[in-house]
Amino acid sequence: MDKIILENKPKLIKCLSSDSELLLQHVQAKKLITMSQYNELMDMKPKERVIIKLLDIILSKGENVCRKFLDLLKEDDVNEISPELRDWIKTVDTEYQKTEEDCKRRESGDRPIQDQKPDRDSQQRPIQDCPMFLKKNFSLLVQKVRNINPIIDDLVLHDESVANVRAKSTDQEKMRTLLGYVNCESIAKDLVTALYKHEKPLMNELQNNY
Repeated sequence: MDKIILENKPKLIKCLSSDSELLLQHVQAKKLITMSQYNELMDMKPKERVIIKLLDIILSKGENVCRKFLDLLKEDDVNEISPELRDWIKTVDTEYQKTEEDCKRRESGDRPIQDQKPDRDSQQRPIQDCPMFLKKNFSLLVQKVRNINPIIDDLVLHDESVANVRAKSTDQEKMRTLLGYVNCESIAKDLVTALYKHEKPLMNELQNNY
């Protein structure tokens, strides 16, 4: 999803600049940015610069937030600010992106994705209950997770919560504090996604034993 945003960044800047303040209200409502980022963007001028900064923030937050941002642009209340945006966002299809990648692999002589033998990681079943998974593996996650900072960067948390986590002196304390802020299904799912991104071997190990 970040690739879609990056490749269409000039188009998005043009379309979204027509009503950047309205867009920021929707982005904030979806908790895609922090309060400090929202305040910074609201104070910026001109509108084009606001959108450039917003897109850079979204891109820096990783695949999950990029996906949520594109989903937001599909909402009628948002894309009504630009007919061009409304027409374009209808064409954004992740399945199409995968098919295009398959074609590129074939052209380069690689085996198609569907013909390749899946490795053990790709055969992992999806986690159905993320809060329960995190609860059952609480101790192991606290002990073994090391890439705390990039994981935090991928999550949408209040500034105070982020500051509290980063203030801890050890990785174990940071992870314990971070897990304490998992108080709903959406945050649990985002955390599991971030853990798979930054701690994949550990997550595969935990899921095999789950």
